[in-house]
Amino acid sequence: MKLFNEKEKLNVMKKNWILLLVSGLFIVSCTNVKDSKEYKELQAQRDSLLMRSAGAESEAAEMMAVISEVEANFVRIREAEKYIATQSAQGGEMTQDTRQRVQENFQMINEILQRNKAQLEQLNRKQSAGSKEIASLKNTINRLNAEMRESSSRLAELQAELARKDEQIALLAEDITALAQEAEQQSVTIREQDKSLHTAYYVFGTASELKEQKILSGGFLQQTRVLQDTFNKEYFLKIDIREVTQIPLYAPKGKLWSTHPEGTYQFVKGDDGNLTFLITDTQRFWSLTKYLIVEVN
Repeated sequence: MKLFNEKEKLNVMKKNWILLLVSGLFIVSCTNVKDSKEYKELQAQRDSLLMRSAGAESEAAEMMAVISEVEANFVRIREAEKYIATQSAQGGEMTQDTRQRVQENFQMINEILQRNKAQLEQLNRKQSAGSKEIASLKNTINRLNAEMRESSSRLAELQAELARKDEQIALLAEDITALAQEAEQQSVTIREQDKSLHTAYYVFGTASELKEQKILSGGFLQQTRVLQDTFNKEYFLKIDIREVTQIPLYAPKGKLWSTHPEGTYQFVKGDDGNLTFLITDTQRFWSLTKYLIVEVN
């Protein structure tokens, strides 16, 4: 609406100049002194006013075209700002496509602001050096300058807000990663504890083999006993007590040397005459020790 008011001002001024010229010519014609000095001066003034009017009108039209373009650019900027603000306000991390569109909008705003800045600088120079007719566009140009400053400020705020959101998402991702690592470590610890809780060791062999590994001691005129503090633990086999309840001994005779509650185990002879050590009550059997020692012969 302001652009049309400027045009109306120019048209009114043009009409006033023309009316002045017509009045002057009318006076001169009445005196019938076309060849007089006064007539020629008025005629020269008329020609000068007409040229100035045409130049001012042309320059004003050019400036109004630039103003219209600047106004249209600001409309595009506001639309792009609205899209960026909407996406930035949404929770969670942006998708790759959305982030790309946001960056494209930022780039477009920057390009338009640079173009508007150059055009407004041109308008400001013309306004300062121009005639009164051109200066009449001052309010419109000042308004555009103000909007230019506001757009630049809003762009900086949007960029800062998006940077803050990216930082918050990065911190949240770090927290989630740390929590996941902690949970995994706890899970590993629990698995290890569970495995340790259900791990036991067994060994079987002849008396001489077990003594050689310092598992049993004794001999002629000496009582055989278990050397639990000094035996070679590497000689034992590791098992999961939830899975292993039967141990083939591959021998027809066997003797249990480790300490386990009565009624929690059996020596079972197979069809081939060899024994199998059978654990009948897992929890109670392993309650006193996690090392099973059987002598076979």
